[in-house]
Amino acid sequence: MIPNILTTLRLVIIPFFAYFMLNAESFTVPLLLFLLSGVTDIVDGWIARHFDMITDVGSVYDPLVDKLMQITSVVCLAINGTVPVWVICVVAVKELSMIAVGVVLYIKKIVVHSNWYGKAATVFFYAVILIFIMFPGIEGSFKTALLASLVLVMLLAASGYLIRISGSKSETLYKKKA
Repeated sequence: MIPNILTTLRLVIIPFFAYFMLNAESFTVPLLLFLLSGVTDIVDGWIARHFDMITDVGSVYDPLVDKLMQITSVVCLAINGTVPVWVICVVAVKELSMIAVGVVLYIKKIVVHSNWYGKAATVFFYAVILIFIMFPGIEGSFKTALLASLVLVMLLAASGYLIRISGSKSETLYKKKA
């Protein structure tokens, strides 16, 4: 299905993004790759919803690739000295926890589809990371405000998912077909 092909394209972009973030003279190529990743994420979701191509595999695969790109981007920005190392810790713990919860639920034959706050948090994450890629020399209170906002939005989105999962009966979540 086309959405899963686009998600696979995003997965393939990740190592190229990392290579160019860490080795390029300028950030033009990684910026374009990051933008391409974000745009294909939006497009694959739109196609899946609009043409009724939502699958259980895509519901797990798409957010997994999003999380891998998010972790990769903050690791690269920390290696470049653009963001502090503690940002890796926050992003990695949050994203790896979400992956672990998703795997456990998938094993239990439960798939939790994305919702508006998860999508909004992803868009916000991409916007902040784009700012850091375009302006790696940001310092001071603006940098602190961006990082604090990023962490807050990520934690709110994770909290929303956890509340939704823990407060729901399993039949209110999407059950996979047998």
